Amino acid sequence: MNPPPGHDPFEPPPVGSYGGPPGTAPTVPASSEAVAALVCGILAWTCFPLGVVAIWLGVRARRAARENPERFGGDNLALGGMIVGGIFLGLWLLYFATILVMIVVGVAKR
Repeated sequence: MNPPPGHDPFEPPPVGSYGGPPGTAPTVPASSEAVAALVCGILAWTCFPLGVVAIWLGVRARRAARENPERFGGDNLALGGMIVGGIFLGLWLLYFATILVMIVVGVAKR
């Protein structure tokens, strides 16, 4: 088969001609607060206050994504950061409670 006249087979297609599958809309990038919530949630195992920060940032990011969905994304990232941060926050609180009980029992035995 011969290409149509005037068509260069090595010419790239016009910009924007490749889209996603039919019926898909472009995705909104995740907000920086959502990413920060996930990072703080993951790092919360090293530092107690980061669990609180992860939950706070996650709430802010989810509210922004809900109120402005065309501008902010990352709702699931924020939720993941809140969950992971909450888990590590709970583990830190359990650790501190255990230390406190050990101190109280140690002082009571004197």
